[in-house]
Amino acid sequence: MTTILEYIDILRILVTFVLLIFCSYSDIKWRKVTNKVWLPVLFIGLILAAVEYSITFNIAEVIWYIVSFIIVFFVSYFIFAIGGFGGADAKLFIILSVLFTHYPIFGRYPLMPLEPSLMISPLTGMFAVAPSIGAFPLTIFPLVVLVNTFIISLSVPIYILVYNLLKLPRDQRSDKGYYMFMYLKKEKDKIDEVKMRVMDEDDDYAWVSPKIPLMVFIFIGFIIALIYGDLIYGIMSILLS
Repeated sequence: MTTILEYIDILRILVTFVLLIFCSYSDIKWRKVTNKVWLPVLFIGLILAAVEYSITFNIAEVIWYIVSFIIVFFVSYFIFAIGGFGGADAKLFIILSVLFTHYPIFGRYPLMPLEPSLMISPLTGMFAVAPSIGAFPLTIFPLVVLVNTFIISLSVPIYILVYNLLKLPRDQRSDKGYYMFMYLKKEKDKIDEVKMRVMDEDDDYAWVSPKIPLMVFIFIGFIIALIYGDLIYGIMSILLS
């Protein structure tokens, strides 16, 4: 039987799905997300947290909620400060830290269970049962999404390399090896300045760095976190088995 707390988690997930669908569309089309979306979701997160803690108040869980918010805030700000992702991406993870008081738990979770195993989660440092949902409420859900996003984003340089190898004749490839992993070669009159950043020019062509719509990767990382858990944990489980 579904409890009111599970309904609250389901509502959090639905709100996040709508938010990420909008953010992904906006990021794909304009490579930016309007600031108008954050405040309404922030209020929803605070209201849901207030309702949850009014039903089952536990000072330890409230303290962990605050601590996890602080951790996610500083991690997100640090990654933004070093250019790891944009301001909208940082704001999204901060919003997620407000929205989710704990790792969402509902019904039969996770949806894709593995054989039970116990180990230290590489992400949280806490004991976790596979997949990595952690010992409630110690797993920080937004960080799981963040790490999953990072792992998925590793596919980008692989894609760029394969694209360049397939599309560029040998005489048009760069003698700088890292260009083949990081940049695409485009005709200057076909460069979309909204979605590409010129890094190097070569006659009628230019090497451009694609502006990655990271919101899409975050959306995928979020879904994986919901139905599976921590990808690092899963990889470590396979390697150590």
